[in-house]
Amino acid sequence: MTALKLDLDDLLSDMHSLKISALSNAARISPQVRGRTIGPGCFRSSPEKHESNSGGERNVELVALETKFAPDLKVTITNRLSSDAAKGGGSTPNSRKVDISDCRAVSFQMYHQELERKRLKEMKHEVDRRQARIREADRARDLQREERIKKAESDAARKAQESELKLLEAIREQERIAREFEEKRKAEIDEENRRLAEVSQQLKKKEEEVKKKHAMFDAIRLSQANFRKSTDVFTKTVMGIGKEYSAQLNMQKKTVQGLVKAFEQLLHNVNATREVTQQEVDKAAELCKSIEQTNAEIVEIINRIQKEIADRLQKEEQQKQEQQKAAHVAQVPSQDTTDTSQQKAAPQPTQSNQSDPLSAYASQESRAFYREIKTFYEQHQAAVKALQDDPSMKTYRFQCSKVITTPVNTISSLNFKDKFNQLDAFLSGQPAKTGDVAITIDAHPLGRTYCMMLLAKKLLGHADSMVSSNAPAAFPFAAIIVGLWQKYPEFGKFFLAYLHKECPYLVPFFLPQLEGQSQEDYLKSIGYRFTDNVLEKQDQYLKRVTGFARLYAAVVVTSPRRGEAAPHPHGLECGWRWLCNILNLSPLPDICATVLTEFLQNAGPSLWATYGKQFVKVLRVMQEQYLPALNKVDEGGPKARLEGLIAKITTEGKIDRPEGMLSPDFW
Repeated sequence: MTALKLDLDDLLSDMHSLKISALSNAARISPQVRGRTIGPGCFRSSPEKHESNSGGERNVELVALETKFAPDLKVTITNRLSSDAAKGGGSTPNSRKVDISDCRAVSFQMYHQELERKRLKEMKHEVDRRQARIREADRARDLQREERIKKAESDAARKAQESELKLLEAIREQERIAREFEEKRKAEIDEENRRLAEVSQQLKKKEEEVKKKHAMFDAIRLSQANFRKSTDVFTKTVMGIGKEYSAQLNMQKKTVQGLVKAFEQLLHNVNATREVTQQEVDKAAELCKSIEQTNAEIVEIINRIQKEIADRLQKEEQQKQEQQKAAHVAQVPSQDTTDTSQQKAAPQPTQSNQSDPLSAYASQESRAFYREIKTFYEQHQAAVKALQDDPSMKTYRFQCSKVITTPVNTISSLNFKDKFNQLDAFLSGQPAKTGDVAITIDAHPLGRTYCMMLLAKKLLGHADSMVSSNAPAAFPFAAIIVGLWQKYPEFGKFFLAYLHKECPYLVPFFLPQLEGQSQEDYLKSIGYRFTDNVLEKQDQYLKRVTGFARLYAAVVVTSPRRGEAAPHPHGLECGWRWLCNILNLSPLPDICATVLTEFLQNAGPSLWATYGKQFVKVLRVMQEQYLPALNKVDEGGPKARLEGLIAKITTEGKIDRPEGMLSPDFW
């Protein structure tokens, strides 16, 4: 390429020189030249233009120049002027006349052809050379391409082989990872199965422990119930014995007192630790056996006492008969003496045959029922005190109170069934949600007792706040109380305990003031309340008693839930017994008239429908005997209301159905 460039430069240099030379000559002759100087007819202009001498010289030079470049042209070149002069004389023989302008044209044409031949030759040479170089370059390029192709094929094969090796390595790595994962997964599954088996065993063990714990708690409760029954039997037995024989039971009394303290201590330990051991279960059973043995001893003592009494009475009877025989044999005494002897011979009444001093306050049946409920309440109150005084269980107590209080505060005649279902579900052990926390009644061993006592107290509290001013409201509350009482008998006893505590006249029991008891303590025992040591007004007290009497009457007449195996836990027979018992007691001012009026208004229609003529007789007794006795001690408004009610019933021969009373099939 460099040589080619040099040749072209030389050629261009020559051509440039030639151009300069031609231009120089053209510039020199341009003043004398007219018209065209190149091509055919370039000098055929008028002759005048070439007449000057200088023109002749110029033509000679041109002819010489043309002759120089046309050596092979055998022609005679003459001056145009000479030829023109010889026009008249004739021509030269064997001579050819050539126009100089044609010669010059031919000369230039030949020159240009020569130059063109050289150029073409050089160009051909250059083209050949370039083609050779191109072919050489093509061969080199082909070789390079073949080498690149071979290299690319080699690289591709190598890369394919490397890729295949990498793929195989990746597959082997994946298989290794899969094997490791499978082994790890299998190990995890085995570990999980082992852990689940351990958890299952632990759960089974825990479940067995819980069952065993519940069984022991049940055993403690059963022993507690048996112990309570035995203590009740002991109490009734001792109370039925005269004072002259009670000294013979001092040892048994001390034994029972010790057993009661031991059992209370055992319950206290259970409540404090919330755990029961087999030793405590065995101890509870032993305490029950001990008190049963004590009761058996008392029975033997009573049998012995009764035998002694029978023997003594028999001896006295024999002595009497002997004295009578002696009297017939001896001289007959005066009438006065005879009467005196007979009076002396008559048996003196014993202490057991004397009238019961407490009969003026309550019947024996009512007192026994009152003691039973009170004892039941006190025992459970002492037991649950451990939960109430435990600071760590404050949150649990609050949550239980919230679960119970929320539905109780919203009970009405429209939703009492839903409220019953909520309370029943909680008492049955189902979890109840309060806020974000779910609690159960069995979360604490004493939780069930605590919640039942709290529920009974809350329901009775609405008798004071709501039922006392809205009589129809008593029946929805009574329906819930009866429904829960059917399923949970302990709840009913707690309800009666709180009812008797607030109003003992619904036992009925007219509590007397005990010896040494202050006036304030006595008033509190019969239901009065003090605020800052100030006694409440009588109207407030009677209003609260009105609510209690209405609720109690509603409980008596409310139908039990269908589908339950248990009958009505405190039905009309209990209301009939209460009415008869309170009429057998001397009336008290205000309170007796109040409870009787509310009871007759709410329970009277049902009692009349059930007992018929017997109830009419009771109404007659009230009108003829009870009201006159009440007039002697009472002149207040409650007495007037009772008199008006009795007069209305007697006149109309019926008692209006109480407002709000539920139909028998309301469940």
